[in-house]
Amino acid sequence: MDAVDNLSDAIDATRNLLLPIRAWLWLKLAIVVFFLGGTGGGFSTGDPTIATDDEMISMVQDTVTEEILIGFAIVAAVVLVIWLLFEALGAIAEFVFIEGLRSKEVSIISYALDNIGRAVRLFVFRVGLGLLVWAIVLVPAGLLLYSAGWDVEAAFDVGTILLLLGVGALSYLVFAIVMRFTSEFVAPIMLLESRGVLSGWKRFWGTLTAKPSEYVVYLLLVWILQLVIGIAVGFLMLFVTIIVAIPFVILVVALLALGDIGVWLAIIAGIIGVLLFFVISAFISMPVRTYFQYYALLLLGDTNDELDLIPDQRAEIRSDGGRDEPGSPAGRELRDGTDDDDWDADTDDRNDDWDADTDTREDSSDWDDSTPWDDDSSDWDEPDDGEDDRDDRGW
Repeated sequence: MDAVDNLSDAIDATRNLLLPIRAWLWLKLAIVVFFLGGTGGGFSTGDPTIATDDEMISMVQDTVTEEILIGFAIVAAVVLVIWLLFEALGAIAEFVFIEGLRSKEVSIISYALDNIGRAVRLFVFRVGLGLLVWAIVLVPAGLLLYSAGWDVEAAFDVGTILLLLGVGALSYLVFAIVMRFTSEFVAPIMLLESRGVLSGWKRFWGTLTAKPSEYVVYLLLVWILQLVIGIAVGFLMLFVTIIVAIPFVILVVALLALGDIGVWLAIIAGIIGVLLFFVISAFISMPVRTYFQYYALLLLGDTNDELDLIPDQRAEIRSDGGRDEPGSPAGRELRDGTDDDDWDADTDDRNDDWDADTDTREDSSDWDDSTPWDDDSSDWDEPDDGEDDRDDRGW
């Protein structure tokens, strides 16, 4: 099954791209992956707690002033703008990343400018679908709350809450699958055939429905791998955080002792520390993200050869006598349908023994011209008198 076989092929493709290490390539890929880290369509639902105590509600109402509400609104607006900006940059980075893996070179500005239109469509699709998922849960909840006169206890009993949570979980599961398929398969199709998001999905849908088992197995394997690799990367990130934080914390404390000027220097040092942490984290995440994207591209090309974005990388990792070759013990055909090199008419060593000019077996065979069966010495040769010798032998 391609979804299983491509697990190892993706490792080979990732290794061929990243090794030997090219510092400039690694840096550019890490920058792209940094912006990809903010995408993926996930929306934090938070952990809201509903206060029902009358005294607590009264205290909150007395504490919350108009100025505080305005401040919260400004902060929320700034966070929203920053999130939308990262989502937009993430959509651009999606195509830059795919093009980089495809060409094995990364030109961030050039690739970004070439894919502005596609990135805008991808950004709108992601945000629109995300809002739809929120609406599936929040609109019914709002209607229930409105019908109950804004009484939380009257609007939401245990059954209603469980129902809303179930609908929300199912909606998010579908949303996560759609977002993954959009990033890993539809975006490459958009790049390959210059399509929009919906057109790319229509093109991909035929491949998905033709071999659904491949993509179901792909999803399961990806989720398992992400869980395992995520735990390992999490421990590594924790270690990096401690290593980076210790010297900067010491530096910040020392700078704060300098007075007012030290405060500003401490802020600058803190910002540099945070940026350094993000850079190191991007370098750690980049090979993992590269592996998963190559895995998806290999599967896409194997399930539909018209959608193969990386034919050169595919040929490179499968030209070393590996899997799916006719010459292997299983006798399987190459994915591209070509003949095995061992059977090539010009290079097949097994055919050399039968070459008309070099066949040494003819020179040592009992069928050589100099054997007793040669026409010149055989009793079957016709005599000069024109009579057949067979008559002399009683024939």
